[in-house]
Amino acid sequence: MDLENVLNILAMITINLGVFNLIPFPALDGGRLMFLLFELFTGKQINQKYEILVNTIGMAVLLSFMAFVTFSDITRLF
Repeated sequence: MDLENVLNILAMITINLGVFNLIPFPALDGGRLMFLLFELFTGKQINQKYEILVNTIGMAVLLSFMAFVTFSDITRLF
């Protein structure tokens, strides 16, 4: 591979990570953006305890999904 191919792959990985991070799911930046939009439209600030709870549950779901996918990939190898 030459340097141009490596830089193209690096750019695609960076763009994909940025788009994935903007998915409106708790514990990602898109989830935070949804909370900010809610506050903007309602004019009320969300209770911090509720926001922490939603982000914790979202992170647990996201980590569980990643563990499931990793486990599925490893079991396919054997």
